Amino acid sequence: MAIQILSTGLQTTVQDLGRLRKRHIGIPQSGAFDYLSAAKANAILGKSIHSPVLECTMTGPTIKFLKDMQICVTGARVSELKIDDSLVAQDELLDLKKGNIFSMSHAEENLRFYVGFSDDIKATEFLGSVSTYLPAKLGGLNGEAIQKDQMIDFKKTAADKYVSTPSFQVKGTFNTSIIRVVAGPEFNLLNMTANELGKDDYIISNESNRMGIRTVGKKMQIDDGGSMISKPIYPGMVQCPQNGLPIILGADAQTLGGYPRILQVIKADRHLLGQLKPNDRFRFNLISIAEAIDEWNTLKKAYPFICEL
Repeated sequence: MAIQILSTGLQTTVQDLGRLRKRHIGIPQSGAFDYLSAAKANAILGKSIHSPVLECTMTGPTIKFLKDMQICVTGARVSELKIDDSLVAQDELLDLKKGNIFSMSHAEENLRFYVGFSDDIKATEFLGSVSTYLPAKLGGLNGEAIQKDQMIDFKKTAADKYVSTPSFQVKGTFNTSIIRVVAGPEFNLLNMTANELGKDDYIISNESNRMGIRTVGKKMQIDDGGSMISKPIYPGMVQCPQNGLPIILGADAQTLGGYPRILQVIKADRHLLGQLKPNDRFRFNLISIAEAIDEWNTLKKAYPFICEL
């Protein structure tokens, strides 16, 4: 065994970049909610961006290392990271020795942070991914969040092309106050203009989870007659139920849904959804598909390791 979990944090799971191209058979994508931060941890470690990481929600675990290993913590800014009693930095390679205790406190801003390891976590693979899908107990470590006193083993992995100091910006903040979207398939059912859409704040509900981000705010007016049949949906899609309060689909979202698909979060902003926490405020900003493509190209220039996504 390589590490022992001394405490778990609020919810810590094994995630990679998800089960891609499996939605046609009814399997949710899952994977890291903030794909950019998860990929960044692996890139800094010189690994494939698809390698498994620990996704920590709000608070992190305390880990005892039973062998030498390097790690990297990315994502939401953590108030305090320690190796034994010494403070260490985020977004950097950290050397852990056998017997070291690594502790993480809580996210100062935003919601999720990620721990990448120089070796690969041994986890259950299902349809090409070890991502944990909690509702069906798939992947991860017995399909569950990590448990207190759990022992986790690792396997050696070959280094990828991002070895030593990567040539990309490693430090940054998450601006979640504006979420950029394009029109969804049923946008025409929305009784408001693009300008009206961007005028009102929405607040993240406490009922949000990895399946969907529920909101509180001004109710949208939808004219669908209640007759829409279930249609394909995807993470980042914004549905509007009959109560008029939009739901943004998360990493674990189901594959079919019966609510109007009014908006789609652009690919360049989809990682921000994993950083929205309860009571955060944001506004939608409707842009064109051409602008959305430009924004994705800009993000790839800043973080070239995501070019394959």
